[in-house]
Amino acid sequence: MPEQPIKKYLLLPLFLFCLLPGLNAQIRIASPYSRFGLGDLSGNNNAWNFSLGQTGIALRSSSHINYTNPASYGAFDSLSFVFEGGFSAESVRLTSRLQSTSRSYASLGYLSFGIPVTKWWKTALGLVPFSDVGYNVVSTQESAAAGTILMLYSGSGGINRFFWGNAFNITKDFSVGVNISYLFGNSTRESLAIFADSLHTMNFKVDNYVTVGDFYYTFGAQYRIRMKKDMSIVLGAVFAPNTSITAHGSALAQTFLISSAGVDTPEDTIVTVDSYKGSILLPWTAGGGITFQKSDNFLVTADYRYQNWKSYRAFGASDSLANSYQVSVGGELIPNADNYGSYVARIRYRLGFYFDRTYLQLRGKQLNEYGISVGFGLPLRGMKTMMNIGGQFGSRGTIEGDLIRETYFKFVLGFSIYERWFHKRKYF
Repeated sequence: MPEQPIKKYLLLPLFLFCLLPGLNAQIRIASPYSRFGLGDLSGNNNAWNFSLGQTGIALRSSSHINYTNPASYGAFDSLSFVFEGGFSAESVRLTSRLQSTSRSYASLGYLSFGIPVTKWWKTALGLVPFSDVGYNVVSTQESAAAGTILMLYSGSGGINRFFWGNAFNITKDFSVGVNISYLFGNSTRESLAIFADSLHTMNFKVDNYVTVGDFYYTFGAQYRIRMKKDMSIVLGAVFAPNTSITAHGSALAQTFLISSAGVDTPEDTIVTVDSYKGSILLPWTAGGGITFQKSDNFLVTADYRYQNWKSYRAFGASDSLANSYQVSVGGELIPNADNYGSYVARIRYRLGFYFDRTYLQLRGKQLNEYGISVGFGLPLRGMKTMMNIGGQFGSRGTIEGDLIRETYFKFVLGFSIYERWFHKRKYF
């Protein structure tokens, strides 16, 4: 193995670890619905999967790291190294019956790399978001004794996933895999009650802080059915069991006054809980997918996922969650991969659609989310190193029942670097 690739191989994991604090500190969302459960769950933000409607259960590629199904790593070339990284941005418009507002933000999206260990064992390592919390909500209540009461709810933080994935090729067409993930992060949730019409009533606020850190496992399998003319069908399945992850919390409840300058001045501490240990139960999830493809020409893929969110518990308490499912489809077209006289013919054109019956059940309504995605794979050198661009237009929620509808546009810019490392060079 050449000396330079060895140095790169050793430095990349260190590079990922150095980015852990920064990734955890970023603001990645502005959604009132992230108040519930774990927050807003992140799908596969890899620009390839992202552009194909968040599919991935039955996708295999030698030049992309598809962490949705760890069995897909079995497609890595036995002489190759794959590195992927990308940035994401989102603009969201929040609409209620009374008003609307817009928010925008950007963050580091994902980092991952994959290599072969042997001909039958391939591995991948990466850092990706798992869930996000970010909201500011204001509501008013009227009291005969205290007049108008302003209720303010805010939250920030989230959970990240550092994963080590392994795939094992049982045969040329059948592979199994596992992602061993470490989930880590923290979130802050604050509730305030401000008595706007009463000079003699103290305002009140409660701060809750939660930190998590534990292992989470996802298992997968893929089977390829070979057909004529380089065509094939890939069947995929994924499963993650119920997992109890360790969590630590603290809480502070206090009264406060608001100065003429608008600054909160604490008056009295009601309750302080420095630290308490508990757990968060993540429910099992299962999914299946199918892909029909012709090498370097086209693919069509579809996924179905189900998750048992009614069993979710945080420190022994449930939340306003329901069992959820998602249906997604996607397609990719390469007009002529071998036409080096036409760059346009070698671009990968991608399209996808998804429908999500979310785990949010509020005021008797289970909220839906749906959207369409488009994307392009732009070759930078040959056919396997490329820049990937993807966009999603989507909507979640409703304005009925005094709820909020989110309309958003998400954008991902990523790079997929494919290098042939593990081969002996001949010199003449």
